[in-house]
Amino acid sequence: MGDDRTCVSAFGWSGVRREISRPGGRPTGLAVDGDNCLWVAGGERNSLVKLSPKGEVLLAIYGDEQGPFLFPNDLAFGPDGLLYMTDSGMTPDEFIEGFAIRPDFATVSYDGRVFQIDPSTGRVLRRLASGLLFTNGIAFDPFGVLHYAETITGTIFRQEIGREPEVFARTQRSTDRFQGPDGMAFGVSGNLYCAIYGAGHVAVIGPDGHLLRPLETNGDRPTNVTFGRNPGELYVTEVEHGCIESISVEDSGLALNVPAIPP
Repeated sequence: MGDDRTCVSAFGWSGVRREISRPGGRPTGLAVDGDNCLWVAGGERNSLVKLSPKGEVLLAIYGDEQGPFLFPNDLAFGPDGLLYMTDSGMTPDEFIEGFAIRPDFATVSYDGRVFQIDPSTGRVLRRLASGLLFTNGIAFDPFGVLHYAETITGTIFRQEIGREPEVFARTQRSTDRFQGPDGMAFGVSGNLYCAIYGAGHVAVIGPDGHLLRPLETNGDRPTNVTFGRNPGELYVTEVEHGCIESISVEDSGLALNVPAIPP
């Protein structure tokens, strides 16, 4: 997301960065479909962008019938083959300059949303939630139930599609500094692993919503998590040091939904 790059990159095991694309805007969340195309939250003019495996822009989606996206943040494909996206509810230019977050973040007005999108047509089907206070990470549990984070309140919601959301867990929050749940991923155990930005750890939340022992990070600002291909590998993007950390866990990543998208 840095102003000098704003790009999508790939990293080899040696740590060498290979730039794939500069879709414009401030890219935040990523999802991969069954055709190895990348879906990027945060393209030009706060859009959702589909990239070819080579980084070419194939599709850009700017909003729904009610208006434009404000701050596309994170993405997850559902078991139904549809794409789900959080929108933090304030444009990036209003919220952040470089990496400096506005000082009145705790009291300013947000309209965070959760969108359901048909990736084959590029059409937003519906808003599952709105009026949230900085909607952030998103993931599906082993039963196909949607979970997403509201950073300002420290809340993680669960929502069965077609029903109202309910509180799943409450994590760390602060009104003095921007702090709260960010990106997340489920393990096969049913535990949810959620980066807590500003707190220097990854929260581990049991299937019943109770907080377990957290995983400490080397930096204070972890933003997103993903499991590696091998059991016990958890990778964390961390902003304070601008790095990717590796943490050993006694779990494996829940298989992601990677649908092939009809032409």
